[in-house]
Amino acid sequence: MNIQVNNTIQKDSLSFFVDDGQRPVTFHSVNNEVRLTGELATEATTLTIRYKQAATILLISDKPASISLYYKDNDLNYAKLSNTLYVFDTIYNKYYREIYRYRLPELHDYLNFWKGKDNDAYRNDSLFNINKQLLKNLCLKALPILKKYPDKYYSFWFFCNQVIMPSLNILIQHTAYVRTLYNFLRNDLDKRFLKTEKGQMIADQLQGILHPAILMHPAPVFAVKDIYGNNIQLNPTGKYLLLNFWASWCGPCIVEMPFYQALQQTFPANKLDIVGVNMDRNMSDCAKIISDKDMNWIQVFDQGRKISNSYGIKALPTTVVVDDKGIIIYRKEGIDTSNLRALLNSKLL
Repeated sequence: MNIQVNNTIQKDSLSFFVDDGQRPVTFHSVNNEVRLTGELATEATTLTIRYKQAATILLISDKPASISLYYKDNDLNYAKLSNTLYVFDTIYNKYYREIYRYRLPELHDYLNFWKGKDNDAYRNDSLFNINKQLLKNLCLKALPILKKYPDKYYSFWFFCNQVIMPSLNILIQHTAYVRTLYNFLRNDLDKRFLKTEKGQMIADQLQGILHPAILMHPAPVFAVKDIYGNNIQLNPTGKYLLLNFWASWCGPCIVEMPFYQALQQTFPANKLDIVGVNMDRNMSDCAKIISDKDMNWIQVFDQGRKISNSYGIKALPTTVVVDDKGIIIYRKEGIDTSNLRALLNSKLL
């Protein structure tokens, strides 16, 4: 991709982020032009260009593309797009223009609700419930337009980034809403999107929410690698398994780590495996906490959320205990150290 810039932009201050994150992208500066070269992991992907406090988001494909950028009114502006699509453009992007116009009433309702509230809507239950309903209305209103263009990558991108991402954590308890999203992904978008890594990850996440691993049922079985590359089996029969789902940004998760250190010293490895399932965005955040807190039990970085999705993890920390026959006998969101220790004492001592 060639990016033309004029004298309103310092090329060295531009930064680029390619969404798929799987292939290297190389940047070359030539005169007033920046060239991006490399291979994409999918048929199209998102390129975010940042300059100072401004950003522009483009969809690019494997075709040679170009764009002209200039900086004005504290914003990145563009012209002369070729083989690329600006994702939030009501003039050149007909898909976004149609979505924007179709759900304009819901957008107005949502924006008006937030005026002057800052984060109050998250601290007040009644306001938070209103926020959830307005957000659900806004997201659902996009689906009929996306359904009109099921084979367009933009429809898949918008569904992932403007429907799933902003709403799922907030509306995770709304089963009917989650089922609508799952059915839309499976039935209304082109099947090739479901086969992508992103499509499979979202499908697994929605399926895990709708059909989570539950008490007194068999636990999902996974053959995975720990953070050091060692092969391990989650839910081997013959001994108990404790899964602790956590993340470095989760305060309560960090608070309960000494408890798991104590458990590891109490119960021998031939009776109990303790496995931390980390849900950070990148492994470096996970590895730093593991080192700082001396978390020397088994740790798995849940890349793609395959494990947490299958267990239907909705909050952190969550602890799951699987018995020696592969049955889930304990599942708890939040910290509950006394009951967990009592359970393990009764089963293993």
